[in-house]
Amino acid sequence: MASCHPRSNISMARQIDKILTKVLTPRLLGEIDYLFKPKLKNKFGGPFNGQEYRVLLYNEIMRVTAPQAIIETGTFRGTTTALFSDCGPPVYTCELNKRYFFYSRRRFKSKNHVHVFCQDSRDFLRDLSKQGLYNEAPVFFYLDAHWGDDLPLLQEVEIIFSNWHKAIVMIDDFNVPGTDYTYDSYGPHKTLQLKYLERLENLNLAIYYPSTDPAMETGKKRGCVVLCVDRGVADKLDTIDLLYRYSP
Repeated sequence: MASCHPRSNISMARQIDKILTKVLTPRLLGEIDYLFKPKLKNKFGGPFNGQEYRVLLYNEIMRVTAPQAIIETGTFRGTTTALFSDCGPPVYTCELNKRYFFYSRRRFKSKNHVHVFCQDSRDFLRDLSKQGLYNEAPVFFYLDAHWGDDLPLLQEVEIIFSNWHKAIVMIDDFNVPGTDYTYDSYGPHKTLQLKYLERLENLNLAIYYPSTDPAMETGKKRGCVVLCVDRGVADKLDTIDLLYRYSP
């Protein structure tokens, strides 16, 4: 008996999904994805796109800075959020896409310390800042809500450091100079690289890049950058061998 070609199966699955998207609500789609598509939990190979050295870097940042909370923009399906949820501090995360939001809300339903919001990342950060949540404490921020023409990153960073002086900010998909780490570009003036951050020179950012050779990294080999403004936080980040401080 002839068997279907894998590509045909994928194409059929996509066609079915398109039909379901037209007739079902985002909430139902998210619930169905969670209950009947278990592989979606680790579609990109695990937390941080399957990058083992990035996980080690994150663990070191958590160890030396001891943040009181973790705030994430761009939940997607919660693969990296799941890692955040295992370390103790409360987690606040936002996802603008309603289907992914309902998926992630279902995924973390049993974890009372994980709070999932369906919001634009800038509104999400502003609302948290108005509540005065951990404004005087070290907080780890993971920014991964960049996608498409509307790039919220500069505004996210400005909101964060205007309200959380001791913030530690990790931006995903960022160019690491002189390496083969991959990164995002959304057109002129929208490439995630050092030049993009120059528009925030008034913040006097301390800028750190991963010191790990991308050839040693696993998974998608996406670049990142770590930012802070507080001198005490910077002193702690300086002790991490997996980071190096950028000096112009």
